[in-house]
Amino acid sequence: MFPPESPGSATDFLADLNPQQVEAVTHGGGPLLVLAGAGSGKTRVITHRIARLILDERIAPWRIVAVTFTNKAAAEMRERVERILGSTESGCRIGTFHSMCLRILRRDGERVGLASGFTIYDSDDQLAVVKRILKDEGADPDAGTPRSYRAKISRAKNALDSPDALEARAFTPDAKLVARVYRRYEETLARANAVDFDDLLLKTLRLFDEHDDVRHEYAERCEHLLVDEYQDTNRPQYRLVRHLSSVHGNICVVGDEDQSIYRFRGAEIRNILDFESDHPGARTIRLEQNYRSTGNIIEAASKLIANNVYRKGKKLWTDNEEGEKLQLFQAPDDRSEAVWVAQKATELAGGESYEDIVVLYRTNAQSRQFEEIFRRDRIPYQIVGSIQFYERKEIKDLLAYLKIAENPIDDVSFRRVLNTPPRGIGGTTLRVVENVARTTGLPLVEAGAHALDQDAISTRSAKKLREFLDFLADLGVRAAEVPVASLVEHIVEYTKYEVHLDKQYGELSSERMENVRALISAAAEHAEESDDASLQSFLDRSALVAQADEVGARPGVTLMTIHCAKGLEFPVVFLAGLEERLFPHAMATDTDEDIEEERRLCYVAMTRARQRLFLSLAAMRRFQGALLPNPPSRFLEELPDHLVDRLAPVQGFFDTRYPRDRERSYGHASSGSSAARAVRKPAQKPAIPNKPQADPGDGFPVGATVVHPKFGGGTILNREGGGKHLKLTIHFPMHGAKKILPAYTKLRVQVG
Repeated sequence: MFPPESPGSATDFLADLNPQQVEAVTHGGGPLLVLAGAGSGKTRVITHRIARLILDERIAPWRIVAVTFTNKAAAEMRERVERILGSTESGCRIGTFHSMCLRILRRDGERVGLASGFTIYDSDDQLAVVKRILKDEGADPDAGTPRSYRAKISRAKNALDSPDALEARAFTPDAKLVARVYRRYEETLARANAVDFDDLLLKTLRLFDEHDDVRHEYAERCEHLLVDEYQDTNRPQYRLVRHLSSVHGNICVVGDEDQSIYRFRGAEIRNILDFESDHPGARTIRLEQNYRSTGNIIEAASKLIANNVYRKGKKLWTDNEEGEKLQLFQAPDDRSEAVWVAQKATELAGGESYEDIVVLYRTNAQSRQFEEIFRRDRIPYQIVGSIQFYERKEIKDLLAYLKIAENPIDDVSFRRVLNTPPRGIGGTTLRVVENVARTTGLPLVEAGAHALDQDAISTRSAKKLREFLDFLADLGVRAAEVPVASLVEHIVEYTKYEVHLDKQYGELSSERMENVRALISAAAEHAEESDDASLQSFLDRSALVAQADEVGARPGVTLMTIHCAKGLEFPVVFLAGLEERLFPHAMATDTDEDIEEERRLCYVAMTRARQRLFLSLAAMRRFQGALLPNPPSRFLEELPDHLVDRLAPVQGFFDTRYPRDRERSYGHASSGSSAARAVRKPAQKPAIPNKPQADPGDGFPVGATVVHPKFGGGTILNREGGGKHLKLTIHFPMHGAKKILPAYTKLRVQVG
């Protein structure tokens, strides 16, 4: 582990760093790329570099900007800088990309059409907008779910594609519908003075692109820019970084291309791979000493990731003890796998230290078996990635009241609270108000008042609607006068929300009400801790809370997907489900790039372990009710045999419906040169054509010998499709059969 940080001058704490860390910390001006391997102390480098800039270079703290990806990482960074400086207030601007952009838009958003008090729509708010648009469009239910449309909109934004861009290349009815939904989605948010999370980046980028004076002002203030986890940046973040570093050029990025695992969110690995060409004269420093894991874990993970081509390369090493070998276990089925993990977790924890253990898996669906067995065996656990505090219904209800108090034209929040709790305002009244809003262009709050003035609503419903609108108007006044905690208490009391919870949830209502009280406490804490105790500031804070910020909040074994585990570490890690079609995932086996990302994901999972790493797989896994066989993951073949102990099941141990002789047949390892071959039946060798067939015109006939940049020489066994969509099945003697897309892979045909 790292030695403790100590306050004082830079020279006082440089002694705590290794030579490469010192080199990175003491780098002067200009671009710097720090390639930081897993557990190599990247946060330590960033915090010490910030402290050195302040103490030795005498840079004003407010002219140093450091950005990362989670509130938890930003808070840790801030605390460590303050600890080094010996001050509880460093003055540095340390936060996430989204929080940085939010601050900029709160100050200058009107330059890009955002009025003061704009609302941030969370995922549920966005989904509500998309659902309404799809309903208005009369969309075919089989064309896609609202979530899929929301995801397509987000992908378009991450790619910097506008609705016009999508429309220009939309040639199918489905693509044209996506473009229309995207356009109407943007129009809906604009009318409500609202933004989504992607907009926080895009509108800041637009602000910089369209207003050189604003861009120059922020870039001039940013004398030193430090970016954490640079491999996870998407295109908008990449461009924001370029803008902010455009005046001084003092940019330090820290990251690890081997841990780039968020391509599905728009992250682009080329941002870190191309840093040196983007910034001529950049200095590159590699941090290769691992302080986290044992020698065996580091060696195994390094051998695995060395199979990737798209990387700059590092050679991780450690002074830590060699430690135990990795433990590999194949269960007869997925339920038996969960039973084994539960038994091992109990054995390791000794009934107490369950918090030291994490179970990692590729997909959320895998958690079910672990949850059932853990509950049965009374093993405490927490699931990361399940419903978080600010996503709970009662919390979202009350936040919707607060949002509309801050931004009265927020139609999504209006619809959510109109009849929550029930107040006798039905669907007929809402449709009348919506029709008025459509014909007048007014937001729903004003449309409701207009409908009342025109006597367009029945007398009984009119009374209820008027009371509701008066309440919202009163909330807006109170929001400017009373603390947020008092405002929430007033909403709960006036709406009789506790009675509503009791009617809706019965015996479970007390737990829901505890959440409501926790929200009031959160508002009070925010007022105490923040310089800005306004309602807007509290809503911003609640909108930017991420799932990873709650890891470790409850006792017990942690269950999470590998994507959620990024940046975390545990003494004991169980990595479950190491099977083909599951890990690597079946959706990621078409291209080399997909497989490399899956391999990086496996590398991230392995390097979360400090002391012990357990690998497991199931010979049979239930899928849509049927038990299906799964071969071991190809990643197991890439682990050195001398680093892996293969475990056999204990006779009579498993609590399943399968006969014990079947357990024995799956559990006993056969001899072989790798971990996977010990648990996999020998594959049939494919028939290799004796000579190439006639050339189909693209140079890749069946039977031809080709050379792949990663797998070496191989023979084409089969062809599918043509042109850019041509897919070749190629047998490589050292790697088996692979499906390759030659349009996206450099293949060289051997002649003669």
